[in-house]
Amino acid sequence: MNRTQVLLAIPGNWSSAEAVSEQISLHSEGYTMAGLLLLEDETGKAFTVEVVERDPALAEAMIHASSSGFTPKIAKGLARHTHIVYLIVDVNDVTDIAAARRAANAILNAGGLGVMVETAGVAYSKDEWQESKEEDLALDYSLLTAITEEENAYVSWGMKAFGHADVAVPATLEIEDAIHVVHSFNFHLISGGSMFGDGDSFTFEDGKTFTVEMGEDERTSIDNLLHNPFGLVYLVPQVVAE
Repeated sequence: MNRTQVLLAIPGNWSSAEAVSEQISLHSEGYTMAGLLLLEDETGKAFTVEVVERDPALAEAMIHASSSGFTPKIAKGLARHTHIVYLIVDVNDVTDIAAARRAANAILNAGGLGVMVETAGVAYSKDEWQESKEEDLALDYSLLTAITEEENAYVSWGMKAFGHADVAVPATLEIEDAIHVVHSFNFHLISGGSMFGDGDSFTFEDGKTFTVEMGEDERTSIDNLLHNPFGLVYLVPQVVAE
């Protein structure tokens, strides 16, 4: 797996940056905050954290980026946040992804209101993020990636968290088929499936085959948090001769 980073923004209601550390000690269930580090007591794993004062733009961005639409109560709570904890996770393998989710849970337990996955452009309420605490790669994938409909394609965002390129499929596909293709291809890669090169074919159980075309991620500038340095894979449907 290629080394990469995940950036999570977690707004909450804390009286000060010092109060964040205090609440983590009291309510995080196994974490300690020491300066710019959040330490997982059992494993010794360390995460970089930064606490900043409220940013109305983040609350607005989270409302628009909600995966399912926030209730008015949740939206109002986000708008009233006092501080933001930025959690920066160095990822070397999929166990680090699971650790990132656990660390975010700890901050939510200490007063966080929700999670903005800055590296995928998708947001969740506290309850959505904590719906399951089981170790589950599929759940990690679902939380850290998103699919959007662009003018000519359906594309994924956030696969750089797993050290892989994002995926695009033509908008001519039915939306259900497009989502299935993108998720299936992505999960094949992150779960240890065979890798693909330019010109290779990827075939589904129903017999549908796509040609893999490797490309650069030109959707955003290189310095954008959404930019995927591992590129963008185009899956082109192969036409079956009659």
